[in-house]
Amino acid sequence: MIRIYLVRHGIAVDHAERGDLPDDSRPLTYKGRRRFRRAARAFARLGEPLDHLFSSPLPRAVQTAEILAGALRQANVGILESLRPSAPPEALLQELAKKAKDAQAIGLVGHDPQMTLLVALLGDVPREAEIDFKKGSIVRIDVGELPSARPSEPRYWLKPKTRILAKGLPIAKAEKPIPDKPAKRTPSK
Repeated sequence: MIRIYLVRHGIAVDHAERGDLPDDSRPLTYKGRRRFRRAARAFARLGEPLDHLFSSPLPRAVQTAEILAGALRQANVGILESLRPSAPPEALLQELAKKAKDAQAIGLVGHDPQMTLLVALLGDVPREAEIDFKKGSIVRIDVGELPSARPSEPRYWLKPKTRILAKGLPIAKAEKPIPDKPAKRTPSK
């Protein structure tokens, strides 16, 4: 099995706040760097080294990958064009099969919607489930041979704010509807 770590980039400068800045150029905010630095250190304490760490070419993903590489004391961050937000997950898996042939552990730093689509694809998430993949989260899914990534086994996800490991995948819990209460009857006198 190959350990795949899906990492959504940290909190970035809001496009609405900086309308003059193209979306592809948005960097991490101070809060995004600080929060992800803490998450990266928590991940490093798990003692799960990476054979390869790849990032989208966009600055916010590269900065996130560099923080993770620093925490893991890993020198290289590779850039994959197939980690751009609009690239289909299948294209990424094809490229990984070529670039990381004998790898046992691969880190992928990217963006939504691609990261959420990868969680759904690799984790066999039912269509009706809502994936809650927050910025700065790390999701581990063990997969078989690439590019099929079958069989797959979701392991855990690291929550970015609390740095708590949660078993399985970041699936939003559906709110249960509150049943209508029957009207109270007042005893007649």
